[in-house]
Amino acid sequence: MHMQQSKRHTVLIADDHYLVGEAFSQFLGQSGLYETTLVRDVLEARVELRVNGPFDIVLLDLSMPGMDGPETIAELVQRNAGGRVVVLTGGNSRFRQSAIFGAGASGLILKSQPARQIVDALQSILDGEIYFPLADDRLLDRVTSTA
Repeated sequence: MHMQQSKRHTVLIADDHYLVGEAFSQFLGQSGLYETTLVRDVLEARVELRVNGPFDIVLLDLSMPGMDGPETIAELVQRNAGGRVVVLTGGNSRFRQSAIFGAGASGLILKSQPARQIVDALQSILDGEIYFPLADDRLLDRVTSTA
């Protein structure tokens, strides 16, 4: 039997809801494509990035302790230089997608999306694409003008 020797992508999941973080970690880990690390807040994410970073993807819950929206996203994008930062949200964010994109995030994943869409989105992001499922026209203009 031929085993594929492809590199597993490293993913740091930062989410303060235990069930959500563990579900993402387990789901991505079971795919065999990802090696996940789970932290509960921005402070733990900073430590993990300093000690073990950069990660291929940082999945960052938009509403958790220490999360200050676009400023925190921009900081973690800088700390994860060489990797991507993807925002994870329930969808009722007080921050506009254009602000999230402007802070350097490579994408936004809705917790309500089907698992298959999330896997496809992560692969697109790893391939260098930007993924914003609910992008408004102004955001699309910014994405296409920077491409």
